[in-house]
Order: sequence, then C-alpha cells, then structure tokens
Amino acid sequence: MASQHKKKLIAALSANKLADILISAKTTLPALLISLGAPVWMIGWLVPIRESGALLPQAVIGILLRKMRARHTVWRVGIIIQVLAVLAMFLAGLMLEQAKAGWVVLVALVILSLGRSICSLTVKDIEADIAQKGERGDLIGKASTLSGILTLLVAVPMVFFQESLGIAAILGLVLTAAAAFFCTFMLMLPVKTFVDVAQTDDKSSKKTAFWQFDAVVYRFVLVRGLFVHSALVAPYFMLESEAGAESLLPLYLAAQAAAAMLSSLIWGKISDNSARKTLQIAGVIAVAACIGLLITGAASVWVSGFLFFMLSVAHTGVRTGRKTYSLDVREGQGRTELVAFSNTAIGLILLAFGALYAVLESILNISVVYVMTAMLIVAISLTAILPEEKGN
Repeated sequence: MASQHKKKLIAALSANKLADILISAKTTLPALLISLGAPVWMIGWLVPIRESGALLPQAVIGILLRKMRARHTVWRVGIIIQVLAVLAMFLAGLMLEQAKAGWVVLVALVILSLGRSICSLTVKDIEADIAQKGERGDLIGKASTLSGILTLLVAVPMVFFQESLGIAAILGLVLTAAAAFFCTFMLMLPVKTFVDVAQTDDKSSKKTAFWQFDAVVYRFVLVRGLFVHSALVAPYFMLESEAGAESLLPLYLAAQAAAAMLSSLIWGKISDNSARKTLQIAGVIAVAACIGLLITGAASVWVSGFLFFMLSVAHTGVRTGRKTYSLDVREGQGRTELVAFSNTAIGLILLAFGALYAVLESILNISVVYVMTAMLIVAISLTAILPEEKGN
C-alpha cells in the first residue's frame, strides 16, 4: 500500500507541477496580460501576488490545522479552489481585454494563491507520511522530472509554430492547467493522511507561542527570504527582451520544462545529502543567468531562452533545497508550524520586495536586475549560517 501511495503521490505532484508551470506568473500570465493589453504595472505584480498570496495565510492555516487531523481533506479543498480560479482566468481572457481582463486575472490569482497556500502546507504532511527522511528529495525530484517531460510535450510543438500562435494558444495553456489541477485531485483521492496534532519534537516543544522558535528557524527564514529573487527576477527576462511575449512564451515554457526534467533528479539527490549545499549551487547558477542577461541584454530570442533555462535550473534547485530542508529539520506538528511560520514570513518579504522594486524601477537609471543579482550573492553567502538538517 505504501508503494502504491508513493506512486500516486509522484503522479499527483507531477500533474500539480505541470499545472503550476502552465499557469506560471513568470511566463504564461505575463504573456496573457501583454496580449490582452493590460497595464504594464500589473505584470510587475504577478509574481509577488502569486508567491506572497500562497504564503501569507499559512500562519493562520497552521494554527487552524492544530485541530484538524485529516490533512488530506483540507488539501482537497485547496486543489478545487485552484481549479475554479484558473477557469476564471480562462473566461477573463476569452471575454474581456485591457484593464478589465487584468483586474479579473489578478483577483483570480489571489484566489488561486489561497488554494495553493492550503495545498502547500498540507501536502508536506502527506509527503512526510508516505516517504521517509532520505527519500523525500528524490520523490520531489522524480515528480519534477515527470512534469518537465509533460510540459515539453506541450511546449515544443508551440516553439515550431510560434509565428502562427496568438492569444488562443495562451488560453489553451490556461485551460490545460485547470485540467491538470483536476487530475491532481483525482490522483490523490484514494490517499488519506492523519497527523497526530499533539505530537511535538524536543525543539518545537520549548516554544510558548506560535512565532517562538529557535534560532535555526529564523536563519532559515532569512536565507530563504533572499533566495526568493530566483523567482522575482524571472519576469524581467521577458520584459527586458527585444522579442515579443508571444514569441518568447513557448520557448520559455520549453526551457522551464527542460530545466525541471534534466535537473530535478540531480537536485533531489543533492538535497537528500545536504539541502544547504543545494541552495549554494543553485544560487551560483541563478547569479550566472542574471549576469548573462545584464551582459547580453537578451537581444536574441534563443539567447533569452537559454538564460531563462539557466534561471529555471537554479530555481528548481532552490525550491527542492528549501522544501527538503523544511521537511527534514522538524517532525509532526512542529514541522507544520515551522513551514507555516516561515511561509507567512516569506509572503511579507515578497510584498516588501515587490514594493521596493516598483519604486526602484521608476528612480534607477539601471536595471533592477543588478540589485536582484546582488541579493542572490548575499543569499549564497548566508547559507553558511544554516546547520545541516539531516542530524535534527
């Protein structure tokens, strides 16, 4: 039974990851808003809303989960919310344009992020229930690899026919994302996970309030907070390219999928050895991609695609590393509350960075990518303050 559940989990995570890629705030949604003629400022807010919206509610959700043993039930609610939100985006693109379409997409993105928040927190318990320490990074890697293959099957044909594709292709991707979320729901329907809400480990039992953790948690939040730049910088690869969004979208999707397919298993293996090392290596690759963008200006479509591929490899590593670290460093309800607290903190950090870069964009004579690259370099340096998680 455990083996069957593990296979179902890998398939479900793959479908969920496919949906995330197809409805990405870094690729598809910017292209959708650009094609619909939405105001430019809305595009800059896509990633902060998507990421912070998925993270901010988790502190409250983490507290509510103290009395909810059946984590699979809560997860199901979250995935259905995401299906409905993506369908709302599809209808907006089909029936509206310009600012009206943009507002509907942004509101739907907030709702999507809420569903994502619920799923992100509860799926950690499902993963930990099915896979043991030393297996979880590999499980995440396998799921990301499979989702990369599936995304390539969608994106590669689009690359060859990109000149004849328009808004219809983008809307097709949005609808496919909704279908992938629903497949995730169906695959996970037989899986049930119950958590002992009274369980605490030695470290988490010492706190007297939700936000009182030991120094390791705060260090993790600081380092992870700086690594969010591997996501924040992504839309600028499209915005600063001389090519059109509709030409870049298929290439970016293929690059993102290829990155997940080729690197996820490697990142998973490295994370099962040391999640901290994963963050360090991924950070170096992200910095290299940003420097490449600043030097070349992404004048060529193919150069832009290659640099986005590098960034996607790095971001896959960052995600795998920080997920594995949070899974391994605590147990039971202590892990749930650590994830909830750190995610809410990261949501606030994302909103702060979003506001900061909106201001810097208007006053700096240079690209904000320079600032983001510097932040990534600091993040790499600060991984030294994280203790290895496998001994906890």
